[in-house]
Amino acid sequence: MPSSGSFVPSPLSPPPRPKKAVTSGRACEALGLLRRVASSYRWLSQLALLGPLVLFAGRAQAVTVSDLYETSQPVQGSRDAAFVDALKTVLVKVSGQRDAGARLAGEIGDPRQYVQRYSFTGDGSLEVGFDGPSIDKLLSGAGLPIWGRERPATLVLLSVEGADGLARWITADVMAHERDAIARAARDRGLPLKWPALGATGFSPAEIDPGVLLQVAAQYDADAVLLGRSSGGLVHWTLVQQEGAAETSGSLEDGVHLAADTFARIYAVSGSTLDSVVMEISGIAGLDAYADTLNYLEGMTLVRSVAVEQMAGDKLRLRLAVRGDAETLKRAIALDDRLVALEAAPTGEAGGALAFRYQP
Repeated sequence: MPSSGSFVPSPLSPPPRPKKAVTSGRACEALGLLRRVASSYRWLSQLALLGPLVLFAGRAQAVTVSDLYETSQPVQGSRDAAFVDALKTVLVKVSGQRDAGARLAGEIGDPRQYVQRYSFTGDGSLEVGFDGPSIDKLLSGAGLPIWGRERPATLVLLSVEGADGLARWITADVMAHERDAIARAARDRGLPLKWPALGATGFSPAEIDPGVLLQVAAQYDADAVLLGRSSGGLVHWTLVQQEGAAETSGSLEDGVHLAADTFARIYAVSGSTLDSVVMEISGIAGLDAYADTLNYLEGMTLVRSVAVEQMAGDKLRLRLAVRGDAETLKRAIALDDRLVALEAAPTGEAGGALAFRYQP
């Protein structure tokens, strides 16, 4: 790798500093990990600066995974076996658990009973869509969680060292087998990815500020950064997001698994239990805001029903039946910028109501 004083080819033009900054509740933990990572990423040495890790807040943007219950499976043996493999892939994608297929092996002997539509392509692949409620019921019956369609977007920053010892970025603009392998794994896990565009300038480590990774992610409307360095066939991966940081080493696909496993632990919930959550939303200035808020909440995978309890002035009070609990709902809503969390609203019920402000 180049020395710390040299320039490194970069797909990123340094983005402008946002106006708003917040400090993560797990900043110290994330900073410690990033200090260790920085020793391997000499061009990221500024991330090891002393002091609290400041994570710059951008506009969050959840991605709705529209094909959550669908997959394309190569037919390598019998067609019946392809249906089984396809169902196992979808069970992993919906639950967020890599062992979901193995845990349900005794229940999926007849996968066609869950099929909604299918076709065989000219290149020998099975394209199949499964019935969502049936898959949810199957997972819930086995005590496995359900990870909804609303998922964090992850920006992938992958540096690959060539035989000449020089590193190159994998970007959205250039064909690369590394990106294709990662994209295939991400489709199977239901993980929305974004790739950087090729920039015209480079940068040196001295130009990198603490928190630059999430600052860059915000410019791509992403919620997290999956940082990879490939050398000698081994990839070292670091996932940086508002909840903290995590790392692993292995294959190209292992970075996808790191991100998907981490997000599933945060956002996947039990599908067999419902909780009642009260919400108070201010800023509902007209019929459009009212309809947009209800449509948004009713469309969330976690939300099973929405009841209007009160409308007074610009404040709307709702009662929701949700999978999981109030904290899980708050984390899911935070992936979108439509509702901004406020301090808990006073209420006669234990725990208070969740308070938000609507912003168009």
